Amino acid sequence: MGPVQSRTVLTLLAAALWAGPATSDEILLRGGGRVRGVIVERAKDAVVIETAPGRLTFPMKRVEKIVESRSALEEFQERAAELAPGDAAGWATLARWAAERDLLTQSREAWQRVLAADPSHAEANAALGRVELDGAWVTEAEAYRARGYVEYEGRWVTPAEHEALVREREAEQASARERREADLRVREADARAREAEARAREAEAGAQQWTEDGGIPLWWGWGGVGGLPPMPPPPGEPPPSEPPGQNPPEPPRPSGGKWTTPVQTPPVTTQPAPGSPHAPSPPASVPGPSTRAPRED
Repeated sequence: MGPVQSRTVLTLLAAALWAGPATSDEILLRGGGRVRGVIVERAKDAVVIETAPGRLTFPMKRVEKIVESRSALEEFQERAAELAPGDAAGWATLARWAAERDLLTQSREAWQRVLAADPSHAEANAALGRVELDGAWVTEAEAYRARGYVEYEGRWVTPAEHEALVREREAEQASARERREADLRVREADARAREAEARAREAEAGAQQWTEDGGIPLWWGWGGVGGLPPMPPPPGEPPPSEPPGQNPPEPPRPSGGKWTTPVQTPPVTTQPAPGSPHAPSPPASVPGPSTRAPRED
């Protein structure tokens, strides 16, 4: 840009700064400065504003902020009220204008007005997510279904992919179920082990308390049918003697996996046969009282 052109731009900018309309849009520039006028075009990379001296175009990288005198929604409603229902071109222009100002709902509404006037309008169909299939415009879902696709979790896949995904999901669920069951078995086994350990400690504590209180030691419980063996004598005393003619008690012996004490039997006395030289002599007869009748003299 030459010196003359630079001076022209500065002159127009100064005029725009001083001669803006009472109700105007405003562009705030980076580094300071502002321009008032009417925004006539707004794109992603530039904005065009109509000022008293003329139109000015500013790259968006130089724009800090854009302040419009009225909201974009109000302007959309005003412009839509001026359009005829069958004006496909006018509704298409309004739809693009609304999309540039992030009025997505209003832009979609305008595109639907375009399709109502011209069902084969390619830009309107594409903007509404419709696709062309065999010369006809259909929805995206209809196009996928026509080609044999299946919708699965928000996306379209082939039948083979759908079957594989279903099998994979079922395998993951089965694996998760097996892990839960295995964890449950481990927890149950731990609980049983803790319970058994607690019972063992309780039994051990009870046996120790019984012994400390002077009770019968556990090893004296060998008796079965024959009863308990005799209690040992206190320290320093001789063992008791057995009565004559009786056998001393035998120690308990295991029988069939159980400890029993044999029953004590009395001694057996044998008698020699009659006529034997060792046979005892018969006792002498003792005269008894006479049974003869008394004699009369």
